[in-house]
Amino acid sequence: MSMGSMYLKTLIIMCALAVFMVPGLILRKCKMIGEGGTKTLSNILLYVCQPAISINAFCVFSDADWEIIQDMSKLRLLRNFGLCIAISAAACLVVFGVCKLIFMKWKNRDEANIFTFVAVFSNCAFLGMPFVEAFTDGNALACIYVMVFNIVFLVLCWTLGVYLITGDSHSIKAKKILLHPSIIASAVALVLFFVPQANFFMIDAVKDLQIIPKYLAYSAAPISMIIVGIRLADVKMRDVFCDMKTYFASFLRLIAAPAITLAIGLLFKGLLRSGAEYGYEEFVYLAPVIAMAMAPASSVVAMAESCDGNTNLATCTFINGTIISVVIIPLTVSLVMMI
Repeated sequence: MSMGSMYLKTLIIMCALAVFMVPGLILRKCKMIGEGGTKTLSNILLYVCQPAISINAFCVFSDADWEIIQDMSKLRLLRNFGLCIAISAAACLVVFGVCKLIFMKWKNRDEANIFTFVAVFSNCAFLGMPFVEAFTDGNALACIYVMVFNIVFLVLCWTLGVYLITGDSHSIKAKKILLHPSIIASAVALVLFFVPQANFFMIDAVKDLQIIPKYLAYSAAPISMIIVGIRLADVKMRDVFCDMKTYFASFLRLIAAPAITLAIGLLFKGLLRSGAEYGYEEFVYLAPVIAMAMAPASSVVAMAESCDGNTNLATCTFINGTIISVVIIPLTVSLVMMI
């Protein structure tokens, strides 16, 4: 596929997702969605759809993909999972370190912390999954590696992310991390994945149960963009598009972060001298880069609200990055795929 074709394909995906912002914007402007509507949808997204994405990625497969996965060496899969975790964690922490250097002398610490959060944390699950599915023809392993990245995202979001929003390390609660529905769902999904005999979603007699995680997972991206539309209706366009600082945060999120992740992935690949001889090995390196190239994580607004942070700045930065991503993500993903 040529770079032009890749760009067009990615642009179409982004434009299709952007269309889902319109209902949220219109309904909010017409006052058909109240003040608590965004929080309700966010809770559904975070505590219902996100766990379903994990279950769907690790436990629901076509018969052909299921046979391939069962035939693969479990040690090889564990090795690849560990490698994907290492690349993902290293990328997030390096981006965090770069941001700390950039914002070292930034006078407004609230701004610096929110911009750092936006740079480190992407909308990896809700937007990353559709992209990986589109560019790998729905390859099951590629989708799985995105969810491995998402596990790293969740752990860091509820530790490093909470610290960035609150500025207080005492706000980090191990119990809250371990009992998060997405962490629990990921743990259960991994057990079912590595113990295929227990994966009831792939038992012929009850395969119809697959529609539960499938439908919930597929609804995540539309709901995520509807929330963007609702929030867009509540902010001043001047705050979103006339503040150059939000563009700088979008640059860090959409260009700098994936570039750093790509460099780290290539470094790991070079050091390990691993490649296509193992089959689907490239997805281990590709998935974290695509996941890191997505728009800002919507959790920046939810955390700012729940932790008494600068909600308006978080919302404006999130919306700015999401809208700009419609143009930037196609270019970024196309370049990554070519490399």
